[in-house]
Amino acid sequence: MNIAANHNLENKLIIITGAGGVLCSFLAKQLAYTKANIALLDLNFEAADKVAKEINQSGGKAKAYKTNVLELENIKEVRDQIAIDFGTCDILINGAGGNNPKATTDNEFHQFDLNETTRTFFDLDKSGIEFVFNLNYLGSLLPTQVLQKICLVNKG
Repeated sequence: MNIAANHNLENKLIIITGAGGVLCSFLAKQLAYTKANIALLDLNFEAADKVAKEINQSGGKAKAYKTNVLELENIKEVRDQIAIDFGTCDILINGAGGNNPKATTDNEFHQFDLNETTRTFFDLDKSGIEFVFNLNYLGSLLPTQVLQKICLVNKG
């Protein structure tokens, strides 16, 4: 992946939610090669901090922040700390998301599945579906509402 080929990201601040996960940690490391500064946001601080340390040890500049993308006040606190640590933002990548076993079926529906032992569409748990919806929809909406305020200064 050669992100730097078409874009100069040197000294730009990129904020990434879900940065401790497999996909976004890889993306963060690749973006760090462009000499961008990386703010790594994740509920799992240890995972995000591990990525930050790897980036910093390879000559990049990164910092991890424990962030719950479903908690508005927490996002605001993190935004304020990022502004102190890095200044304004240029790019926001919403990578936080996930699923819940209560919101998934065992397999596609078959007529013989209408028994008590197989979880089908008809058995999906409302709380599991709400968790997945909140994490994947609100978990992108809320950080965008809050964090874009420091990105718009640079028209990021």
